[in-house]
Order: sequence, then structure tokens, then C-alpha cells
Amino acid sequence: MKIPLHIKLRRYLRSLLYNGLSIFIHKHKQDTNNYLDKNKIKKIVIIRPNYRIGNLIFLTPLINQLNTELPNTKIDLIIGMKLAGDILKELPNVENVYSIPRKLLLNPVALFKFIHNIRKTNYDLALNITPGSISSELTTLLVSAKNKASFEHKKSFIPLTHTIKQERLYTHAGSKPLELLKLFQIQLPQENIPLDIKLTQKEIQQAQKDFNFIINQIHPKPSYVISLFRNARFDKKIEDSWWENWYQELLKLDNSIAVIDILSPDIPHKLNDTMLSYQNKNLRVLGAFFHLCDLYISADTGPLHLATASKAKAIALFNQTNPLTFGTLGSDNLTVDVTKYTPKEIALLTYKQLIKK
Repeated sequence: MKIPLHIKLRRYLRSLLYNGLSIFIHKHKQDTNNYLDKNKIKKIVIIRPNYRIGNLIFLTPLINQLNTELPNTKIDLIIGMKLAGDILKELPNVENVYSIPRKLLLNPVALFKFIHNIRKTNYDLALNITPGSISSELTTLLVSAKNKASFEHKKSFIPLTHTIKQERLYTHAGSKPLELLKLFQIQLPQENIPLDIKLTQKEIQQAQKDFNFIINQIHPKPSYVISLFRNARFDKKIEDSWWENWYQELLKLDNSIAVIDILSPDIPHKLNDTMLSYQNKNLRVLGAFFHLCDLYISADTGPLHLATASKAKAIALFNQTNPLTFGTLGSDNLTVDVTKYTPKEIALLTYKQLIKK
């Protein structure tokens, strides 16, 4: 994947800082033998200060499993992207979601407010999902918690009370944090757990109004409705010319299929005049909209994971990242290496997925 130079430089400087901190900050002895009594853990903070929609949706298997195993426990989240945090705040066991503003060091007032917010609660347990991340480890240092835990990491510089060896039991990125359940001696799920943002009936009803408004403009009614998102980061993005070819081949198979182009700040205009379009800043309602369509299709990108976490039937087109790690889960979904197929062949796969019962 072609990564811009400024991002490579930022990662390099971050690595230097991390290595320095790991040398000079004294760590307390970590307790790898004792486990936590889940009946005594009433308040947990999960730390994942990331700005990617997909990475934050990948927290849902852990959050939902904690709700099953510790039903009386409330969870706070410290994340990076507020908009993505809004996706998680409706989960039944989530109480507060704190987002880290960008360029925090340049805004002392925002910095003070953020530190005040994350320190005002005394947690029973702080879970750092990503050891080795400077922002994650510094945030873990700042929170007030009786127990602080993470996966083992040889360069971690934070004082932890518990560490867990990550045994790579799961292939999918959304299931990997589940190994932290070993802290409670909980029996781990045997397989990857699907993403699930727990859509509410109200959100589905809101999306249904938008869906009906769009579909009612089409005469005659379409045979199937597909939601399409064309954007993705860096080389994961599929060119518009490819999508146009795919679209024309799809119509040859069934010209009554309606495709709704999902617009965003980076994709402000629909692919062509014959397509429909939709956009919504409320990502949970957007996920509900995907759920109402017969099929969702895109490259590997945040809205793909939003769609699958909303129980939409989906096709994921991969060209760079590992589909075993980031692909779709569930028998109704399809993950495809798009480099091995022509637009015509993907159109046929799309049609087969549509008519599949």
C-alpha cells in the first residue's frame, strides 16, 4: 500500500519517542499470575485512541462479550474520532465515550478538559487494547484505575497490574481483543464473533423513512437495491472507471436494479446521473440504511465494517489488505480479491449474491 511520506515520517518519530519512553520510565512489576474477580469489576474503561471508523467498530465483539459475561458492569471508552465514538455510545453497557481532540497539545484548554474528564472516575479496570501505541499508553497512564491491563509488549513503558500473553487465537482484527477476557478466566469463544453495533428500532425507523423517500421516486419499483461506497484510504480505493464498468455490466444482468451511491465529504457527487444518492452524518442511521438495502458493496473501508456491524448483507472488494484480518464475517457476506476479477465478473458475483436466499 502506498503510504504518503508525511505519514511515514510521523510513524518514525512516534517510534523514536516510544522507544525512549520505554527506556526511561520505570515500570512496576506486572502480575501475570493472578486473575480478576469479574464480580468485583463494576466499571471498566477501554482505551483505543484511534481515528479510524473500522478500528473502533472492531471493539464491538469485546464490548458485547463483556456485556454477556459481566452484565452489571458499565464501560467507558476513550477513543480518537468523536464521530466514530458516536457509533459505540448506544451499546447497552456503554456509559460514556471520551474522544481525544486532534492537535491536543496546541490547545491547552481542550487538553485540560480531556484530562479532567478521563480522571474524574475511579475505574476498577483500565484495558489498553493496543500496547505499543504512544497515545494508548499515555492515556492509560493518565486514567485512575485500581487495575490496569493489556497484552504483553516488550517495550511497554506503563505500569500495569496485569498482562496477558496474546496467543493469536483469532484471525479477524475484531476478535483479537477477545483474548483479554482471559483476565477473568472466562472461556473464550471458539470462533470469530461478528461485529454488531446493536441498532435500535428507532434508528431503523429513521433510516426506513429515508429509504422509502428514495425508492418511491423510482417507477417501476426496483427489483433489488444496492448501496455503494466508492471511497477508501490510499491504494485500497477502486477507481471510478472500474465502478462504472461494474455498474453497466450489472444492469445488463438486470436493468431494474437500483444502485444508491453513498456520498461523503470526499465523494460529494454520485458516479453518474442514473444512480441514486444518499448521505447521513449520523453513522448509526447510515448503518441502518445499509441494513435496509438488499446488498452493500465497497472496498475495504470504514463504512464496510459499519455495514456488516449493522447486519447488512455485504460484498467486500479487497486489493491491498489481508481479507482474513479485515474481511467480512458471516455466511451472508462475501469477501473477494478484486485484483483477480474483471468488473464483469464482479457484476456477476454481485447478482448471484443478490438472488441468493
